[in-house]
Amino acid sequence: MGAGSLVASAISIVLIIVVAYTIIGGTLVTAEVVAAAHKDLVQVQESRLHTSITIIDHSVDTSASTFYLLVENTGNEPILKFDQMVVFTATEKTTPIYYPYNTAGGAGTWSWVSIQPDAIHPHELDPDERINMSIHYEGAQPDWAQVTTSNGVSDSAYLR
Repeated sequence: MGAGSLVASAISIVLIIVVAYTIIGGTLVTAEVVAAAHKDLVQVQESRLHTSITIIDHSVDTSASTFYLLVENTGNEPILKFDQMVVFTATEKTTPIYYPYNTAGGAGTWSWVSIQPDAIHPHELDPDERINMSIHYEGAQPDWAQVTTSNGVSDSAYLR
């Protein structure tokens, strides 16, 4: 009878150690995941902090239902993801209209015409470079436009 309680106690101690090891291991993995997520969040926020754009000029070609925006990267971060940038336009009597990026252009989209100067990192909008954007609108000529980068930084301007 004494040996049975000794074996039961030994098994209980082993089970307590296994459960404690599992709980500690899970806690460490969770802490590592949280730390990695926090690091990624800080990097995204830092990138956003250093991103800035300014619409410096615009022109309209009413015969082709197209307007052009000249946008300068006034921040310290290069802008790389044109496919994630969007343009919004609005007239006095309409809600904003969304224009996604399309390399070929076309109605209801925007595309880039040129980047000046573009000697370093071609086809990327580096700091102090300017991109000429072509927006093909439908319907009435827009009164207002907003350009938004992939990380949420934006600038807007009245077009009239």
